[in-house]
Amino acid sequence: MKIEDMTIEDVLGMAMKTEVMGRKFYLGLTEKVTHPEIKQKIQSLADDEERHEKLVHELYKSTLGREPGELPEKGVPDIVKAISDMKVDDRSKLLDVLDMAIEAERLAAKFYGRGIVLTEDNKTRAIFEELEKEEDGHYNMLIAEKAAISGDLYWFSMGDSSIMEE
Repeated sequence: MKIEDMTIEDVLGMAMKTEVMGRKFYLGLTEKVTHPEIKQKIQSLADDEERHEKLVHELYKSTLGREPGELPEKGVPDIVKAISDMKVDDRSKLLDVLDMAIEAERLAAKFYGRGIVLTEDNKTRAIFEELEKEEDGHYNMLIAEKAAISGDLYWFSMGDSSIMEE
């Protein structure tokens, strides 16, 4: 079902479930990663997902005037697929895991962006905008992390832009 065909209750329930799943995903990664700096960044992402879930929970209560019922069994299908497509274990390559997280964050930003147009309420729209901005920030941080790890930063040290002008 497309977000445009969903009720605000459906969107918020699915968003909460997705944030719960995202936090679980990142917490699982923290158990696999040994590099302290990367582990800390992934823990920060898990903390953000927990904060997002609380924010969506409060939005649910303020918008619908009640506590959410049972959350959907699954979250946003595209995001769930991005997270679950690859089983993370001791043999997983860090760059592959980062690719999976990058895709999940891209899809989360897109989901919240589409949620912005779903609502006419300014408060709800502002929260969706904040969530979209944060997920986009996660996306950009993960892209930068991947570039740093893979050594894909050579162009920062070039003295001029002639290579880009060819």
